[in-house]
Amino acid sequence: MERATQGTARRGAHEIGERRPVRFLGSLSEAAREELLSIGSPRQYPPGAKILAEGTPGDCLMLLKNGYVKVTRKRANGREALIAIRAGGDVVGEMAVIDDVPRSATVTAGADIDVHVVQRRAVQKFLDKHPETALQIVRLSNRRLRSANSWRSAFGEFPVQVRLARVLAELAENHGKPLGSHTLICVELTQAELGALIGSRERAVQKALERLRAEGVVRIKNREMAVLKPDRLRAIGFLPPIGR
Repeated sequence: MERATQGTARRGAHEIGERRPVRFLGSLSEAAREELLSIGSPRQYPPGAKILAEGTPGDCLMLLKNGYVKVTRKRANGREALIAIRAGGDVVGEMAVIDDVPRSATVTAGADIDVHVVQRRAVQKFLDKHPETALQIVRLSNRRLRSANSWRSAFGEFPVQVRLARVLAELAENHGKPLGSHTLICVELTQAELGALIGSRERAVQKALERLRAEGVVRIKNREMAVLKPDRLRAIGFLPPIGR
């Protein structure tokens, strides 16, 4: 039974744990990237600042230069749940601009961030001039949709321990800083936010984290989390070892 489960998990492993994905700005040609940044207005936001709000008009998109943001969406009970993390090089707010519909999520700065704000009319003119950029946005949306579908499938297939190991491995790969023999996850998340990411209750996340800590796979200190045994973490999540 476990062998079959591992096989099923590994077939979709790269859809969930995409390692070091190419960010939106990195997917553009140098000329297109510089021109897009030039038509934007640079702004800075402190941690906790809401830079885009769910339900508001899509009047602009934002290009993240550095730092990271948390993307949240309101649940039926009115509480906000974390659905994604975006980092320097990513774009946020683009779909509301392109589709001309209200924003489907709220974006909040998780650290000090620098962004370039590009207004809708400027975006439309730019895409008319650079259709290859529109294609990159479509590819980006497809990758995000595939990842979301894979996670929804994982919610029903795998226990909390496996799902938590997967999201921690992904955070370490995409938002980690190597420090000697371990990797520091440079994103501060509460247990409730981790639970929202993996579709689990906070208490279950707490127990799963305790098991990982007891096994020496992760270390948690003062809201900082470090991965001490990355290959073991990926094995728990039925993900291929690093380098494969």
